[in-house]
Amino acid sequence: MREINIPVHADQLKALADRFEAFRTELASTAPLTGTDGLRQLTRHLRTSHELTFETLTQLTALDGSQATRMNGALAALDCLAQIVQQAGLVSENLTAAVSANAYDGTSWSPAQDTDAIGRGLRHLDARNAIATQLAETSPPLQICAEGCRIVSDHLTKHFPRPAPSQTRAHAVGATAPLPGAAALPSGQRAAR
Repeated sequence: MREINIPVHADQLKALADRFEAFRTELASTAPLTGTDGLRQLTRHLRTSHELTFETLTQLTALDGSQATRMNGALAALDCLAQIVQQAGLVSENLTAAVSANAYDGTSWSPAQDTDAIGRGLRHLDARNAIATQLAETSPPLQICAEGCRIVSDHLTKHFPRPAPSQTRAHAVGATAPLPGAAALPSGQRAAR
């Protein structure tokens, strides 16, 4: 069983929850673009979505097989992280559907429509509405991701509390390690200065 620094992972999960929430807010306030600008916008969002999914998967991998599996509710906590990975994947799926719904001027299906400003405008309006729908559908899974990260973080903190600062300092003062390369002296002898 691997020993990991559980408080660090609890902090990372809280920070990850904040990032999921910030991403949810960003997507909710995004005015969808179409064409090349829309592709750039969606590419940036997809990159963020994949990064968040990967970070959640990294947390799941770190906690699985560690001392965290000894706590009460460990299976539920790991399952919760697995569900967060799935929900984050759904966000990416919505964003890839938005990429598909985008109106691309360079790959027109109807050359006659491309010369018609009204037809082109309607195509972009339809695409913008479809993209807006996909962006709106990312909100529930992102909320689940944020709440799930906070729940697991709180559970870890409850079962693996941080040592009190006074205990940490006393432990550090009482347990001094010799400098690298220094020879151990017999008890009662002092090092020459």
